Amino acid sequence: MLLTLAMPAALLALTGLLVYLLSFIGSGGPNTEFTQQELAATATALAKEHAGEHLLSDLPAGVFKHPQPESLPAAVVMEVIDGDTIEVQFEGKRETVRYYGIDTPERQEPCYEEAKERNEELAGRHVLLVADARDRDSGGRLLRYVFTLDGYSIDAALVAEGFGHAWTYDGSYRDALMALEEQAQREGRGCLWGDSGQGG
Repeated sequence: MLLTLAMPAALLALTGLLVYLLSFIGSGGPNTEFTQQELAATATALAKEHAGEHLLSDLPAGVFKHPQPESLPAAVVMEVIDGDTIEVQFEGKRETVRYYGIDTPERQEPCYEEAKERNEELAGRHVLLVADARDRDSGGRLLRYVFTLDGYSIDAALVAEGFGHAWTYDGSYRDALMALEEQAQREGRGCLWGDSGQGG
């Protein structure tokens, strides 16, 4: 019943994203990175996600959802850089997004590849972005909490599954993410806290 009630709002959000992409392509701007193939891939991804292939029912307890995901701005994922950074097409331009609420291992550190791979799985081709107190980091990257189209927090999932550490200095979700990290550590989850994890 709840799923049935949520469907119209989800369809509205997905339709809006497709309309935006169509208008973006139609503008023929010289800097656009979208092609007919990109639009087709986007439509296919949205259809698959809407059909239920992107459900995240196996996430650990405590991974939270945004109460109104249909109200959030959407971005197309162009590339996953690592466990906490993605390149997206957002508001007509390409942006590097640094996840606001977490830190994951850097290249050459244990758990780097695992965190990047899990981020790719969670993000898929489309994400929703939530701004907080700081808009950009010192390198000019957008700082955003990142959610799936279903409304699940990717920051929270990565921390709860033992792929990242909670950011402890600020942010609306700081306390929730710190609690998830403590739980993941207690239960020995993921490559950070499992038997082979370093604990960083």
